[in-house]
Amino acid sequence: MTAFTPVLPERTAGYLRAGLHQVKGWLNVSTAVYLSGVEAAQRGAGVSGDVAEIGIHHGKSFLCLALDLPADQRAVAIDVFDDQTANLDQSGRGDRDIFEQNLATYGAGDNVDIVQSSSLDLEQAGFVAAGRRFRIFSIDGGHTDQITVNDLRIAERTVVDHGLVVLDDVLNRHWLGVITGLFSYLGDGGSLVPAVLVPNKLILATSADQAKHCRAMFAEQFPDGLEKADVPLAGHQIDVYGDRPWLVRGEDGRSEPVTGHELMATITAARLGELEQQLRSARAELDTTRRQLDATRQQLRTAAQPLYRRAARRLPWLVRPVRPVLRRVRAVVRRPR
Repeated sequence: MTAFTPVLPERTAGYLRAGLHQVKGWLNVSTAVYLSGVEAAQRGAGVSGDVAEIGIHHGKSFLCLALDLPADQRAVAIDVFDDQTANLDQSGRGDRDIFEQNLATYGAGDNVDIVQSSSLDLEQAGFVAAGRRFRIFSIDGGHTDQITVNDLRIAERTVVDHGLVVLDDVLNRHWLGVITGLFSYLGDGGSLVPAVLVPNKLILATSADQAKHCRAMFAEQFPDGLEKADVPLAGHQIDVYGDRPWLVRGEDGRSEPVTGHELMATITAARLGELEQQLRSARAELDTTRRQLDATRQQLRTAAQPLYRRAARRLPWLVRPVRPVLRRVRAVVRRPR
């Protein structure tokens, strides 16, 4: 089922429609829609604060948060970039030059601050105590359990009351350090509260009340995306939002699809059931045809044998030259399917 995004600012809408697939990275299209929609909804609700992301790569998800920000808000990009000695688990390889080119291409360069650092060094560098506070803090850096706990602690201490923290790869089977770190953080008294799961990212709020507010905001902004409500997770209730083919709505009133976004979700359950039935029927018909072919081969062998023997007795001079040909014919007839 095709779904409509909330109305998005023009740069954001344009990036989703035509730019997202141009930027290298790992970001589900629907998750890009959810991130962009939440950022716009927060701004519309008057939530103040900057936005930040740990782990930039080329800026694919960062641009969902950084476009069209008000003049008094900044977007902070944190990455080790070419200092790969600080990339402890080799989870991605950021490229600052390409990132800055993408910022310029999509119009986000003027309000972006770049912090080239490991997130493990942020607190010592004064990042937490500096007073900068965020309404959205995206975590997509190192994927070990220790780094995940560190980054959640950094986000917890710098996000505003109505802010949200977005944790990437929480259910990625290749990076189990993330979910291990999440449960360690929650088990050790972390105050962030899980609220919404979108494809490959968990969104956390600053309190149980704010988690309820987040879930209500998602229900209002993305009614067609909800897959399952009230799912238990670590003692909390979350809502699960899935992948959809989106029509991106801009402030100019146009609704256009995300370029190159093709989904199995575009096939309805009824149509999928119909296709499965057709496949079963085709397989049954193929089995019947094979059985008929086997029977026909057997009939041909049975009919040919007496004719061949009779010809061999009466016309040996004729049979002798064609025996090699007949042997090949019999071999083909007897060949298993």
